Amino acid sequence: MRKYIFDSDTGEWKSHASFDISTFSDIEVTQQGNEIIGSKLDPMWAFTVGGSIYNAPIISGGMIYFGCNDKKFYALSKEGRLVWDFETQGVIISSPCMTGNLLVFGSYDFNLYALTLEGRLAWKFPAKDKIFSNPCTDGSHIFFGSKDGNFYCVSKHGELVWSFRTGGPIETHPLFHEGVVYFGSNDHNLYALGAEKGNLLWKFPAKAEIRHGFAILNNVIYFGGMEKTIYGVNLQGKQVFSFVMNDLNAATIAADNGTLFIPSRDHYIYAVKPTGEITWKFKTGFSVERPVVHKRIVFFGSDDHNFYAVDAATGRLLWKFSGNGFMASTPVIHDGIVYMGGWDCNMYALNADSGRLIWKFRTSIGTQSTFDMDAMRPQKHFEVVWMPEEEDNPEEKKEGKELSEYSVGENVYASAIGSDYLGKKKRGYI
Repeated sequence: MRKYIFDSDTGEWKSHASFDISTFSDIEVTQQGNEIIGSKLDPMWAFTVGGSIYNAPIISGGMIYFGCNDKKFYALSKEGRLVWDFETQGVIISSPCMTGNLLVFGSYDFNLYALTLEGRLAWKFPAKDKIFSNPCTDGSHIFFGSKDGNFYCVSKHGELVWSFRTGGPIETHPLFHEGVVYFGSNDHNLYALGAEKGNLLWKFPAKAEIRHGFAILNNVIYFGGMEKTIYGVNLQGKQVFSFVMNDLNAATIAADNGTLFIPSRDHYIYAVKPTGEITWKFKTGFSVERPVVHKRIVFFGSDDHNFYAVDAATGRLLWKFSGNGFMASTPVIHDGIVYMGGWDCNMYALNADSGRLIWKFRTSIGTQSTFDMDAMRPQKHFEVVWMPEEEDNPEEKKEGKELSEYSVGENVYASAIGSDYLGKKKRGYI
């Protein structure tokens, strides 16, 4: 008897095997099993609901605005008291932007939201899948990407202006610069589009998925892919810089005063000149998240549960603040105060000079978000077909069907978190 595997999704016969059943009389053969396939899925899309904060807040008019993995978007007073909240139907990873008097952000419920400063819904725009991307604006248009592989431009009234299709989910935070919008895709390309019409100006191929955002310094765009290379590409799409890391880069690069500040999963943050010279590096206890430079101080969180302030010129530690979860969101500094969301379900306000806690605000859910492992398993269907050797023609006969599923494979990112988060150490890479 011979076994065939028929791929129900593609209509292809994938493999076969045989065994001798001559010693049996009547036999009914069934099979249940899991088969491994290579997966391009990213755990970033599989956050569970919880009180953790990943995105950066906006500070405006004495108010602090931010989204949370509890599906809510919050408005706090400068004293850290709740003024209002707005609930969506999905986790909010996307950091907000402002256009006029509207707060705009994406949700994992597939919608881009625009709220008034009083917390009322002005409009929402439906994408075709989850939105991780931080929207950006040129003042009259809003640009963002989605897991559906499309990059969108909508008006400040929530109407579609244009969309551009890529070959993979879009996790990067777009950059608008001099009439051009730049973003990356999991199809390994950096794209440059004309902001007005969405026409492709050029694309630059990287070696892996492109995530997070970009730094721009002297008209060179700096970014990292999901591998060990940091790229610098000029405004014509030509590579002019390359920096090889010891490990994957962790998050968006910062640039200030002629220096790049590059976070890495090798536990270090690097200060690098555009020549490739490393001026200093600072070690934390785990993966480093997105840095922000303010008044020659580099502020950044780490998955070692600490938030750091480091001298931008020397790399000397000025202070650090310890939370109860990894500090993965992007800090914002305003009027001498650092606002930082924690995976431990708190928004923190810290004194920028000393790191002293001024206040903290607890989100509506006290349980930290995790990764939904079931959601990370791509559903791949096949039928197992058994038939005697003399009826060896699977194209014409397909009986004894049974439906099964492939289980999840791994990619470079999933394997990176495997030994830490999935190993139940309750800490992992973002």
